[in-house]
Amino acid sequence: MGEKISKDREKWVDVVRGFAIYLVVLGHSIQYATPHDYNFRANIVFRWIYGFHMPLFMIVSGYLFWYTINRYDLLHGVIAKIKGIMIPCASWGFVTYACDILMTGYEPVSVIEYLRYTASSNWFLWAIFYCSLYGFVTKYVFRNSILGYVVIIAINFIIPEIGNYAGTKRMLPSFIIGMLVNRYQILKNIKDNKKMVIVSIITLNILYLITIKFNCIELITGTIGSAAVILAFFNLCRHFGFKILCMLGKASICIYLFTGIVFYFWIKEYCQISDTYRYRVKILYVFLLSVGLTMLAFVVSQIFQKSTITSRLFLGK
Repeated sequence: MGEKISKDREKWVDVVRGFAIYLVVLGHSIQYATPHDYNFRANIVFRWIYGFHMPLFMIVSGYLFWYTINRYDLLHGVIAKIKGIMIPCASWGFVTYACDILMTGYEPVSVIEYLRYTASSNWFLWAIFYCSLYGFVTKYVFRNSILGYVVIIAINFIIPEIGNYAGTKRMLPSFIIGMLVNRYQILKNIKDNKKMVIVSIITLNILYLITIKFNCIELITGTIGSAAVILAFFNLCRHFGFKILCMLGKASICIYLFTGIVFYFWIKEYCQISDTYRYRVKILYVFLLSVGLTMLAFVVSQIFQKSTITSRLFLGK
């Protein structure tokens, strides 16, 4: 069956995903709930979040994928990824497509157009799927050699950003980093050296602030910021429960996709706060909105879990 995930390791993974998914909702709140003319890209919180949050998700995905390639053979591994990623992608794509038709009068309405629409939606799920396929290549073609990782990164680099592939082009290096962190047990090897951990977290945070200030490329900011978050929670989870973050992490796929639809079709159209309000009121509004939507999406995920059909269609379980 391959290596099992220990309880401690599962805990920090879910906690990190819970932390990251709330940041996604908070970032989208800053982007969509503020006035149209607000320069959200200059917002320091927005820049801090967007400097690392998606690479963080991808590093964790790569970390978990290392267990997948050790647990399944090629055929069953690909089938598992289709069930866990592509089915939810198709289901949420249909919901988004239907909302677009109902809310904006999107045309044309056909099965072909739905498939085209789905292929261009939910870029992050497509990126995870493509990265997983690359991961299988590293095992079954290159036998997990370092040369294999170099080759697929090179292939990924030269492939043009056609259709929904642009996200994969950005995220594959982070996915591979996650695989390598698990493969070489990097976290396990440093967790017992407390002084090293503390110094590393402080150093990483300083470097991260420097990289976002000077607008370094996403791979640099994402890797440094993700390393700081993962290292911190990996060690903190040994002493604290983080129950709420853990619960959010387990529901992250539903929170990400559900809130994305809400933001796109409702928040940016009907729930933007007026520019006449003071800055502190805007901050409070954005914060409360992000918390409220996260809670609502979590409730939706719990409802989906009650049915085997909806759990498989929308949660990939």
